Amino acid sequence: MSEEKKTYEPALCASCEGYGCTVCNKTGTVLVTAPKRPCRHCGGAGCIYCGFTGWAEPKSKYD
Repeated sequence: MSEEKKTYEPALCASCEGYGCTVCNKTGTVLVTAPKRPCRHCGGAGCIYCGFTGWAEPKSKYD
């Protein structure tokens, strides 16, 4: 089976608003699946479903 390769793009971390925190590894940005979309659960504010990034489908350390 061929699995589609996901493409990621940087997005501003909602948890720290770009200042750097543990959610974004102190970079101020997170990688999210392109095209980037706000989390449908929190509307971009940050919640447990988006890993407090504010974005739908953020890249995890296992991707």
